[in-house]
Amino acid sequence: MAVPQVSRLSHVKVPVTDLAVAVAWYSRVLGFQPIDEYPDAEGVVRGVHGELPGVGDVLALREDPDAARGLGVFAVANFRVADRAALQEWAAHLDELGVAHGAIGDTPHLSYLVFANPDGQEIHLYTPAHE
Repeated sequence: MAVPQVSRLSHVKVPVTDLAVAVAWYSRVLGFQPIDEYPDAEGVVRGVHGELPGVGDVLALREDPDAARGLGVFAVANFRVADRAALQEWAAHLDELGVAHGAIGDTPHLSYLVFANPDGQEIHLYTPAHE
Protein backbone atom coordinates (compact mmCIF):
# COMPACT_ATOMS: atom_id res chain seq x y z
CA MET A 1 0.00 0.00 0.00
CA ALA A 2 1.35 3.46 -0.91
CA VAL A 3 1.99 6.07 1.76
CA PRO A 4 -0.69 8.80 1.69
CA GLN A 5 0.63 12.25 0.78
CA VAL A 6 0.72 15.32 3.00
CA SER A 7 0.32 18.67 1.25
CA ARG A 8 2.74 20.84 3.27
CA LEU A 9 4.19 21.48 6.70
CA SER A 10 1.58 23.06 8.96
CA HIS A 11 3.83 24.31 11.75
CA VAL A 12 6.65 23.46 14.11
CA LYS A 13 5.59 23.41 17.77
CA VAL A 14 8.31 24.47 20.20
CA PRO A 15 7.83 23.70 23.90
CA VAL A 16 8.73 26.62 26.18
CA THR A 17 9.01 27.07 29.94
CA ASP A 18 7.41 30.54 30.00
CA LEU A 19 5.03 31.45 27.16
CA ALA A 20 5.12 35.24 27.71
CA VAL A 21 8.93 35.28 27.74
CA ALA A 22 9.07 33.08 24.62
CA VAL A 23 6.54 35.15 22.65
CA ALA A 24 8.41 38.36 23.50
CA TRP A 25 11.80 36.82 22.57
CA TYR A 26 10.64 35.22 19.30
CA SER A 27 8.90 38.49 18.36
CA ARG A 28 11.97 40.61 19.09
CA VAL A 29 14.53 38.26 17.59
CA LEU A 30 12.73 36.53 14.70
CA GLY A 31 9.84 38.92 14.04
CA PHE A 32 7.24 36.38 15.26
CA GLN A 33 3.69 37.69 14.85
CA PRO A 34 1.06 35.82 16.90
CA ILE A 35 -2.13 34.86 15.08
CA ASP A 36 -4.00 32.52 17.43
CA GLU A 37 -3.94 31.84 21.17
CA TYR A 38 -4.86 28.52 22.74
CA PRO A 39 -6.18 28.56 26.32
CA ASP A 40 -6.29 25.53 28.58
CA ALA A 41 -9.45 24.29 30.35
CA GLU A 42 -9.14 27.08 32.93
CA GLY A 43 -8.86 29.76 30.23
CA VAL A 44 -5.12 30.35 30.68
CA VAL A 45 -3.34 30.80 27.35
CA ARG A 46 -0.77 28.01 27.07
CA GLY A 47 -0.10 28.13 23.33
CA VAL A 48 0.37 30.67 20.56
CA HIS A 49 0.54 30.07 16.82
CA GLY A 50 1.96 32.69 14.51
CA GLU A 51 3.91 33.85 11.50
CA LEU A 52 7.57 34.42 10.81
CA PRO A 53 8.36 37.04 8.15
CA GLY A 54 9.33 35.40 4.89
CA VAL A 55 8.21 31.94 6.03
CA GLY A 56 4.54 32.25 6.94
CA ASP A 57 2.44 30.75 9.72
CA VAL A 58 4.81 27.95 10.62
CA LEU A 59 5.65 28.44 14.31
CA ALA A 60 3.70 27.51 17.42
CA LEU A 61 4.93 28.03 20.97
CA ARG A 62 3.46 25.76 23.63
CA GLU A 63 4.03 26.20 27.35
CA ASP A 64 5.31 22.82 28.52
CA PRO A 65 8.22 23.34 30.95
CA ASP A 66 9.08 19.63 31.28
CA ALA A 67 9.29 19.13 27.51
CA ALA A 68 11.28 22.36 27.06
CA ARG A 69 13.81 21.33 29.70
CA GLY A 70 13.95 17.82 28.27
CA LEU A 71 15.09 19.09 24.86
CA GLY A 72 18.24 20.68 26.27
CA VAL A 73 20.13 22.33 23.41
CA PHE A 74 18.41 20.24 20.73
CA ALA A 75 17.52 22.30 17.63
CA VAL A 76 13.87 21.64 16.84
CA ALA A 77 13.95 23.62 13.57
CA ASN A 78 16.53 25.13 11.26
CA PHE A 79 15.88 28.13 9.04
CA ARG A 80 17.39 28.78 5.65
CA VAL A 81 18.55 32.26 4.64
CA ALA A 82 19.38 33.63 1.20
CA ASP A 83 23.18 33.58 1.34
CA ARG A 84 26.25 34.09 3.51
CA ALA A 85 25.70 37.86 3.50
CA ALA A 86 22.30 37.21 5.10
CA LEU A 87 24.06 35.24 7.85
CA GLN A 88 26.27 38.28 8.44
CA GLU A 89 23.16 40.48 8.68
CA TRP A 90 21.69 38.05 11.20
CA ALA A 91 24.88 38.10 13.27
CA ALA A 92 24.74 41.92 13.36
CA HIS A 93 21.02 41.80 14.27
CA LEU A 94 21.71 39.38 17.13
CA ASP A 95 24.62 41.54 18.33
CA GLU A 96 22.35 44.60 18.34
CA LEU A 97 19.81 42.73 20.47
CA GLY A 98 22.45 41.29 22.81
CA VAL A 99 21.66 37.70 21.80
CA ALA A 100 24.73 35.48 22.14
CA HIS A 101 25.68 33.46 19.08
CA GLY A 102 28.57 31.54 17.63
CA ALA A 103 30.74 32.63 14.75
CA ILE A 104 29.49 31.98 11.24
CA GLY A 105 30.70 28.51 10.37
CA ASP A 106 31.53 27.10 6.98
CA THR A 107 31.57 23.52 5.77
CA PRO A 108 32.07 22.33 2.19
CA HIS A 109 28.28 22.22 1.77
CA LEU A 110 26.84 25.05 3.87
CA SER A 111 27.43 28.10 6.02
CA TYR A 112 25.61 28.45 9.33
CA LEU A 113 24.99 30.58 12.41
CA VAL A 114 23.82 29.14 15.75
CA PHE A 115 22.15 30.87 18.70
CA ALA A 116 19.75 29.75 21.43
CA ASN A 117 16.25 30.68 22.55
CA PRO A 118 15.51 31.52 26.22
CA ASP A 119 15.21 27.80 27.08
CA GLY A 120 18.61 27.01 25.58
CA GLN A 121 17.33 25.21 22.48
CA GLU A 122 19.54 26.00 19.52
CA ILE A 123 18.29 27.81 16.44
CA HIS A 124 20.33 27.25 13.30
CA LEU A 125 20.35 29.59 10.34
CA TYR A 126 22.02 28.19 7.26
CA THR A 127 22.61 28.65 3.55
CA PRO A 128 24.05 26.18 1.09
CA ALA A 129 27.70 27.04 0.35
CA HIS A 130 27.14 27.38 -3.38
CA GLU A 131 24.58 30.20 -3.03
